[in-house]
Amino acid sequence: MTTPEQVGTDVDVIEVRTPADVAYVSTLRLTAASLASRCDLTIDDIEDLRLAVDEACALLLPHATVSSPLDARFEVGAGELRVHTSVATSGPADPDRDGFAWTVLGALATAVDVDAGADRLTITVAKKREPQ
Repeated sequence: MTTPEQVGTDVDVIEVRTPADVAYVSTLRLTAASLASRCDLTIDDIEDLRLAVDEACALLLPHATVSSPLDARFEVGAGELRVHTSVATSGPADPDRDGFAWTVLGALATAVDVDAGADRLTITVAKKREPQ
């Protein structure tokens, strides 16, 4: 289900919830690419963000509890898209920051942030339009 919401005057928020299964990650990649085009990002930036969302999900899914959803919150602003992806966990969890997925994620996104709570793991990626 997708829920639009207005935050302030400059940012729109869209929330998507899917099963925490690799089969549904493509839905979030497609949503990210579609919304990134609304932010006036370049074709290369859109592709980078699409792949960054994929890598963030790859880092999250191993920590998801059984039958839990994969939540995504897209914040669409002028020249920037922020994507917060999260899953419920059975305890404190941290993504593998030494692996290939983390390296790729850091190279593709303008910013990456991790929030590892007691029972929820969130990875936020942002992509900003670079000044030309």
